[in-house]
Amino acid sequence: MSRSRWLQLISLTPASRRALVTLFLVLIVPSTAFAFDFTDADVTEENGIFYIRFSAVIEAHPDYIRYVLNDSAHIYRLSPSIIESEVLPASRTGDRQVRTRLLNCTTVFCKEIERVDFVRMLPSGDFEAEIVPSLSEFKSGKASWKIVPMDDYSYVTYEAFLEPDFFIPPMLGTQVVIQVLRDEFTTTFIRIEKIARINQKRDRDTSLVLTDRTSRYLKVPCAAQASASLQ
Repeated sequence: MSRSRWLQLISLTPASRRALVTLFLVLIVPSTAFAFDFTDADVTEENGIFYIRFSAVIEAHPDYIRYVLNDSAHIYRLSPSIIESEVLPASRTGDRQVRTRLLNCTTVFCKEIERVDFVRMLPSGDFEAEIVPSLSEFKSGKASWKIVPMDDYSYVTYEAFLEPDFFIPPMLGTQVVIQVLRDEFTTTFIRIEKIARINQKRDRDTSLVLTDRTSRYLKVPCAAQASASLQ
């Protein structure tokens, strides 16, 4: 675009610029309709411990959702607050260790938080993650992902508790954290569905089948093990 065109765009009123941006998004960005809807979305706090429960019907087969959740090397794609992630050497019991560094900013405070979890896939095909307090800025914490097949859909439930080991301003700070967690996990569920659906659609469009890579519960999309990304 020429310099004169840029100057013309800058000189437009804010309302006009917003209208142009909206038109650009409608014409250029492909729309994706999600069947996504929460049946449960709750975050509460009691004695410094935050309890989280989210559940929703996701329009993707369970195998594709498991693949997304098991992709620890790219777990940062699922949360806007994760600024670093890496898979550490497995524990003595064979559990995978995943380190994440989070940047949590609210109107009250902004803090980088270190977290390491033992992550394991259960025989049922569900997932558990347990915080390692000695390597984390949390006193304790545990989470579970439960995935129930519904034909080509899945009923996904996330339950967790988190006990931070850092100062959170009382009253207002706690309420802000609750709202931040609600927004965070809403985004996470949406991103899980988006990546899972992209992988599922690609497999069907290219007539590829799911191939079992690690167990009968974890089936990786595409023969080349490529995975969709939000980036």
